[in-house]
Amino acid sequence: MKVLEERERRRGDRSIGLSRWQYKRVHEGMTYDLLINTESKSPLACAKLIKTSLNL
Repeated sequence: MKVLEERERRRGDRSIGLSRWQYKRVHEGMTYDLLINTESKSPLACAKLIKTSLNL
């Protein structure tokens, strides 16, 4: 959650804490085909994972 709030601060146009409030409401009970930790991977590494996952 710390990462979400830091991203809100950097964007400058978000209410701090909104992502924390929304997180469970948006993702609870959902099953995803692919999960990527964008906190620990670069945008390029994330794109490569998506490309590989989709066999592109």
